[in-house]
Amino acid sequence: MLQSVEMSLSVVIENAVLHGVADDNACQRIATAYINGDRYTVVAPAKLTGEALQHVGHFSVREPSKDALDWGAEFVVTDGRKGAILKAVAEELQKRKRDENRAERRTPDGIYYDAQICIRGHVRSSGGFPFKSGEHCTKCGSPCIDDCQKCREPIRGQNANSDFTGYAAPSFCHGCGRPYPWMEDRFQTAKELLYHDDRLLQQDREKLWDLLQYVMSDPKSDLVPAKKKLISINLEKATTATREFVENIIAKYAAEMSKGY
Repeated sequence: MLQSVEMSLSVVIENAVLHGVADDNACQRIATAYINGDRYTVVAPAKLTGEALQHVGHFSVREPSKDALDWGAEFVVTDGRKGAILKAVAEELQKRKRDENRAERRTPDGIYYDAQICIRGHVRSSGGFPFKSGEHCTKCGSPCIDDCQKCREPIRGQNANSDFTGYAAPSFCHGCGRPYPWMEDRFQTAKELLYHDDRLLQQDREKLWDLLQYVMSDPKSDLVPAKKKLISINLEKATTATREFVENIIAKYAAEMSKGY
C-alpha cells in the first residue's frame, strides 16, 4: 500500500530554511504535498531554526478537514502517509541543497566537489569542472555516474578547500558503504578466480565467497573484522594469484573505510 502512495506523491518545497517564530503555538510551513490530488501541509515547530533538512524528524504532516462544518481546520496525519511524505520532503530538500552547489559542482555538504567517474573507474571530473550527468567516458566509452547507484549519495571528488590535487576514484560509497561499479567488477572477478582455483575444494570456494559477500555487502557491520580474518585463513590454500587478488580487494576496502568511505 505504501509503495502505491509513494508513486503518486509529489512535493513542493516552500521554505528550505527555518527562521523561527515568536509565537510558540504557531508553526513554520515547510512544504505542500499531494497524494492522488489530496493536499497535505508539512510544518515545523515554531522555535526551530537553520536548514530544514536537519530537522525533518521534527516535522508534522497535516491534512485539511473534508467536513464542511470544520472548514479550514487541519488534522495531524499519523499513518503511513506521514512517513511517505516526510521521506519525499527530505529527498526534495536534499536535491535542492545539491542543486545550490551545482555551480561549483560541490557535494551537498559543500566540502567536496562532485566527481563523475565511468563505471570502469576512469575519473572524468573531480575538481569542480562542469559536466553533464549521463555522459560517457572518453577513454573507454562506458557510461559515467556521479552518484551512488544504491543510495544516490553524490560521489565525493577533491576537497574543495584544499590545494592538494591528487585524486583516486573511491571504491566504496561514503554514504552507504557499498562498492561502486568499478569495485563491483573486481568483486565479480574475485568470485571467478575463487571458483576456478584448483587448489580450493567446492566447500572452500563457497565459504570464501560467502565471507567476501558479507564483507562487501555490509561493510559497517561489527562482524566485518572477524569475517576478514576468516577470509585470510581460508585463502591459505588458494593459488598465489587468487590470494593476492582477494587480499588486494580487502586491503583497499580497509584503507577506504578508515578514510570514511
